[in-house]
Amino acid sequence: MTPRNPHVTPARPAPTAPVTVVGIGADGWQGLPPAAQAALLDAETVIGGPRQLALLPPECRAERVPWPSPLRPAVPGLLDAHAGRRIAVLASGDPMFHGIGRTLTDLLGPGAVHVLPHPSSVTLACARLAWPVEDTHVVTLV
Repeated sequence: MTPRNPHVTPARPAPTAPVTVVGIGADGWQGLPPAAQAALLDAETVIGGPRQLALLPPECRAERVPWPSPLRPAVPGLLDAHAGRRIAVLASGDPMFHGIGRTLTDLLGPGAVHVLPHPSSVTLACARLAWPVEDTHVVTLV
């Protein structure tokens, strides 16, 4: 017997391919590891903020779709509009640290999301200041 996936409903079937979430930093394309670059080059649709989409090189030929505002209520419709396509989502830094990765795993289930993280802005700031990340209190407004 297969356990029921609470994230899949008749109105929202399981995606045929996982959504790939790529964390990207201010260093852009050059700062991405080869696996992240390959995922973006293979995507048919790349969704992200305008600043993040502008970091992609011309050889990334996927359709570039900017996030609408407000973001969270628009995510299901945006994914439905691109269903059946290889979707990559760009995120600032670590998508699972107060980011879009959480929203997507809550919506689609963890098995339908593949995350390729980048260091978060908190991690980078702590490194620059020589502060241990585990001793740092973080507050999010999202």
